[in-house]
Amino acid sequence: MSFRKSAIKLVLLGFVVLFSGSSIAADSNKDKLKQMLDGTSKQQTVSSLSDELMTGHWIGVYDYNNRTADTPPANSFTLVMEKVSNDIAGIILEPDLNPGYYAQIAEVINPRVSGKTFSFTKKYNSGTTIDYSLEVDVDSRAMIGTWSIKNGPSGLVQMVKFDTKDFQ
Repeated sequence: MSFRKSAIKLVLLGFVVLFSGSSIAADSNKDKLKQMLDGTSKQQTVSSLSDELMTGHWIGVYDYNNRTADTPPANSFTLVMEKVSNDIAGIILEPDLNPGYYAQIAEVINPRVSGKTFSFTKKYNSGTTIDYSLEVDVDSRAMIGTWSIKNGPSGLVQMVKFDTKDFQ
């Protein structure tokens, strides 16, 4: 029962942070979100771990290693993955730290599964890519791991899968 309470707290925290902005996402971000919702975004292959577990809505939080005064704050995000034919399509929505925008959208590219390790690359509209490697805990529907930017910062990431039954 404590997992459900912590999952609900994480989900609520994610929504509060995600929807606390006041400006509108850039048009290109809106287009990318529309493509995902319409099922027209690029699909990638994932093998192993069940599609039922991997697809759906995930709420997560990432933070930076080696924090300094100039390090951006920890941030939350929502990951949505869905099965399209035999492939997985994914998109990430997170609050934009730039005060001129409400949110930013990134694609999930090259998702890979090896045993219980799920890895993928997050690609922003700007072209910036971030590599993720997460260990999946099937029983608790959670993932924990690391992220890194080539020749740049890195940090920790946690995600939990949720659906409507978590609120009942």
